[in-house]
Amino acid sequence: MADFEETITSETGIDDEADSETTYEVETEDGVGLGDAGEYEHVAKGNVAWNVALDAADGKRLWSYTVGGRVDSPPTIYQGRVLFGSADGWVYCLRAADGKLAWRYLAAPLDRRLTAFEQVESVWPVSGSVLVKGGVLYCVAGRSMFLDGGLRLWRLDPKTGRKLSETVLDDRDPATGKNLQVKVKGLDMPTALPDVLSSDGQFVYMRAQRFDMAGKRLAVVTPSDAANQKGVGAHLLSNTGMLDGTWFHRGYWIYGKTSLSGAGGWYRAGQYAPAGRILVFDESTVYGYGRKPEYFKWSTPLEYHLFAAAKSAAAGRDASSSSSAAVAPGKPRQAGPSEICITNAPSLNPAGKPLAVMAWIKADKPNGIILAKGGGSHGYMLALKAGKPQFGIRVDQTAHSVSAKANVVGKWTHVAGVLTADKELHIYVNGEPAGTGKASGFIAQDPNEPLALGTDAGSSVSENKQAPGFTGVIDEVRVFRGRMTPAEVKMHFAGKADKPAGARLVLYLSFDKGDARDDSGNGNNGSVGAKVVDGKYGKAMMFAGRRSRPRRRGAGRRGSRRIAYRWSGQVPLHVRAAVLAGKTLFIAGPPDLVDEEKAFDGFGKAGIQAKLAAQAAALAGEKGALLWAVGTADGKKLSEYKLDSLPVWDGMAAAAGRLYLATTDGKVICFAPPAD
Repeated sequence: MADFEETITSETGIDDEADSETTYEVETEDGVGLGDAGEYEHVAKGNVAWNVALDAADGKRLWSYTVGGRVDSPPTIYQGRVLFGSADGWVYCLRAADGKLAWRYLAAPLDRRLTAFEQVESVWPVSGSVLVKGGVLYCVAGRSMFLDGGLRLWRLDPKTGRKLSETVLDDRDPATGKNLQVKVKGLDMPTALPDVLSSDGQFVYMRAQRFDMAGKRLAVVTPSDAANQKGVGAHLLSNTGMLDGTWFHRGYWIYGKTSLSGAGGWYRAGQYAPAGRILVFDESTVYGYGRKPEYFKWSTPLEYHLFAAAKSAAAGRDASSSSSAAVAPGKPRQAGPSEICITNAPSLNPAGKPLAVMAWIKADKPNGIILAKGGGSHGYMLALKAGKPQFGIRVDQTAHSVSAKANVVGKWTHVAGVLTADKELHIYVNGEPAGTGKASGFIAQDPNEPLALGTDAGSSVSENKQAPGFTGVIDEVRVFRGRMTPAEVKMHFAGKADKPAGARLVLYLSFDKGDARDDSGNGNNGSVGAKVVDGKYGKAMMFAGRRSRPRRRGAGRRGSRRIAYRWSGQVPLHVRAAVLAGKTLFIAGPPDLVDEEKAFDGFGKAGIQAKLAAQAAALAGEKGALLWAVGTADGKKLSEYKLDSLPVWDGMAAAAGRLYLATTDGKVICFAPPAD
């Protein structure tokens, strides 16, 4: 390999002493995918119903196994087993050593067939790549939650095929029984299509939808906030599916939590999270090939770059806050105009427990946020709506709230919101119960957005995403973690605030010293952007009604440079396959022959048309492909190798000192360091 050297070692990293060589090329069939098992290389045919095992050392065929439907992606190798799904609706387990069937399981609810992709398939196909995590196999059967009774999420014992659980994912919200279409927001619907599953050990993911490890769906997810990308729940997903290699300009991969659709939304996730045509990542860094950030705004032109970005480099908001105002625990944020911001601290964590919040207010206007912590995924708030006190929480993006009936504008009023141990919401006015509602659970995790008074500075905990800030005076703010009884709420209204038996006071702001000093003893002090005035008792704070979500005119309409890249640069190929191996990133794809900015400006010129025709031919595979080795530290090219054919979409694997590449002409190519 004349130009592809110093890049392959026994650790598939970089070795300045070793020249790599092409160990073998094996003819299989066009359009294969790869799965590695050390001694064996397993090949799955994208539109043919078989798996084949090759000897990793020399590429000789060891065995093959034919099933009843196409296998769209590589198998999963687990403890000497080859596990995969098929479009025939079954999940298969073969012995890796000899390809013999160990067990199979019918994941489709019925063995019914239809014609798709010019082949007979099950009504409920299963993706070839199944997930194995924690000794459990996860897979999904079906085409859509809206078709043929929906999807089935299965948990199986990978050793025996024994059923552990089945979750039906149909067109009904399991929490309410209502049709999923009531969750439609603009052009975005709840996640309803299957995909290759993934897991971080805490959750199982199917596109943007999260499940717990027991297979329970954690609230119905409707993408609604493109900036909600950071924190717990960030994972690799694609808005058009991980197996989609069609190069549709609205389709791309994201290391985040969600994506939007429609002409005004499809590009927005790429402005807030590391995103590209294809991505790979390690413990800390995402490496990808995608459009340059300034082109996340429309479909033409499309210039691309190769990049590296920290997983935490997303400019979006965290799992709960969706706010640029989010800060790390213990790190203060300066309050904006007409707000008070409380520094994050473990003592303010509302997750997993009952809680109570209360304050004295004198409102000048009927609508406004009294206090809020969290955002569109998790949090709580106390507010006024149409002059009536309201208490609400967010649980996995689902909003729950309860409102009082009395209008309290213009007079001093004690308002309290309580989340009980029975997961009920109670609102109290002047010490008396004023309304009751039900929540789906406790707040699931600690929001990263700090507690704010007078505004909800990030995405809204409230169902009203444009809720205004509070206008009026706030005094005697208290936050409790734990059980608060009605009698104890009444005592606080009466000014006889004994220590609650089942709750801990974590924040108390009296404002009597003209600041936001915490008198609870927890040190949860805040910064002040409000005005000190006389209050119900001593001093208080006056707020002027700052909008909760100020929006810069024209914001979001231009290309974005919000992602902090470790390095970024153009490469002369369109990357269709990538794999990370130690300190080396391998990429492969057809040559990039056109400067699209120039092509856009001179589209009608004969020379430009000739270049565009050449680029179209290259994308069709008529000009071969390039294989590059790139250093992960700086993105610089280490070596290059010319290929006769295009790589299969996402068709590379690296293991045990070898690099494997599947090409669209039906070959599997193995690169390895030369023998000593």
